[in-house]
Amino acid sequence: SGARIAYEMIVVSFANGDTDTLKPLLDAKVYESFANSIGEREARNETLETTLVAITSADIVEAELAKRLAKLTVKFVSEVVNVTRDTDGEIVTGDPRSIDKVTDLWTFARDAGGRDPNWKLISTRSPE
Repeated sequence: SGARIAYEMIVVSFANGDTDTLKPLLDAKVYESFANSIGEREARNETLETTLVAITSADIVEAELAKRLAKLTVKFVSEVVNVTRDTDGEIVTGDPRSIDKVTDLWTFARDAGGRDPNWKLISTRSPE
């Protein structure tokens, strides 16, 4: 359930360009990538409208403990509506009436011996 909450928070915050919310949820490398994408979108004066219709599944597909670093890879299957608009509100990409099925593999990590109970997103990828 925590992974589902994190997924929704990250997807929505990315769409909204909310780097303040993203920063504590992502490791430095992932944060930099997300922040760069948000910056590029803002430089083009575009907005991303994302509606997360449903998370149809969230399954742990890999777990690893190396020394004190715990890693979990979760396969998310979701239904999403993504629309990118320009400054005039015209659609650049996407269709507001089309729900896309999206499959992502997200890896979360935390120091298993540390006091911080929070997991951070350390990588995202699409399945092969």
